[in-house]
Amino acid sequence: MTARWRVLTLMTTAQAGASVVQQALGSLSPIFVAAFVLSKAQLGVIFTALMLGSAFFVAASGVMTDRWGERRMVLLSGAAMTMALLAAAVVHSYAALVACIAVFGAAYAASTPAGGRAILAWFDRDRGFAMGIRQTGVPVGGLIGALTLPLVAHVYGLRGAFVFAAVIVATTTLIAYLGYREARDGRAPSATLASVARGMQTLARDPRLIGVTLTCMILVSVQLAMNAFVTVTGVAIVGTSPAVAALAFACAQGAAAVGRLAWGYISDRVLKGERLVPFAIICVLAALATAALASLRPGAVVPLFAAAIVLGFSGAGWNGLMAAALAEVGGAERAASALGLALTAIFGASALAPTVFGALADHTSLRIAWYAMSALALVGVAPVLWLRAHLAGPGRSVTRTR
Repeated sequence: MTARWRVLTLMTTAQAGASVVQQALGSLSPIFVAAFVLSKAQLGVIFTALMLGSAFFVAASGVMTDRWGERRMVLLSGAAMTMALLAAAVVHSYAALVACIAVFGAAYAASTPAGGRAILAWFDRDRGFAMGIRQTGVPVGGLIGALTLPLVAHVYGLRGAFVFAAVIVATTTLIAYLGYREARDGRAPSATLASVARGMQTLARDPRLIGVTLTCMILVSVQLAMNAFVTVTGVAIVGTSPAVAALAFACAQGAAAVGRLAWGYISDRVLKGERLVPFAIICVLAALATAALASLRPGAVVPLFAAAIVLGFSGAGWNGLMAAALAEVGGAERAASALGLALTAIFGASALAPTVFGALADHTSLRIAWYAMSALALVGVAPVLWLRAHLAGPGRSVTRTR
């Protein structure tokens, strides 16, 4: 195995371990509701805490990654996530659980800038595909979590599920930390904090970063609604058991892994580096899938699985494409800063989405909430179309965001 593919394997492994809880927490939604007697809005707060923690810390983690390197940040992130999960295993109240999940989210925030910087440093070509492979760690971790966390919780309770997840995070973090060596070349010299801060100010005004970030803020809202409420929809509307609903969610995570590879390959090879058109297609597919969830009827198990798979492929399959586009905007010196800056807004949107979705479902119905999410997904087409038109001006390239 060549050095760059070994690096990709290590970073994908670390991402998968971190994502067992970050992506598959929704597989425990029916258990949370039963254990703490939660409304849908209260359930959404758990996922809001997860993403709000990430939103508050991701920009700082991007700066620290550019300053101190991705290897050190992988270790710090993994250690903090492990401690947060172990703390969640010993708390007794809903409020304390929310606090632990928020700390986990803050620790998780460093994983994307660190991994994105590593891929940019080691891959001169096929970055979209490489980012897609690395980002498959997210749904692969989600798939593992969706298949195992409910089973462990059924046998050993929520405490056992959190301890199990902590062991996975700690193990994959150590594997990545011990095996990874940072690339040292002339493209990415060590930056001072002042230069990184100036670079972030420049990036914040870049229309490429703005357009991609706005669309991703919408797509992540769709993704978080899927993570938090697909299992609840299966139980409450279709009438499945929690186990069958968790299996549908697992299928969505599997489809997301395929999507992250497919969208990266399409962007790199079929569309020759085009990052914007795939985003528009993804938004349309996500709108169709969420509308299908809204129209489910009791006993519609097969349509539930079909909608979940399409939603996973689109609404949770865009992340590798995002990482490639934003890392290319930042370049080798500011890749993590670009990701951190954009992810602050993206995690902020994802923090808001579950609570708003849950509150809307409480006051109306799950069907109306899914229809609203479908309309929002269609709106996501607008920013990338605006950006493509902007890049069509004299001297600008339409086919690439870099």
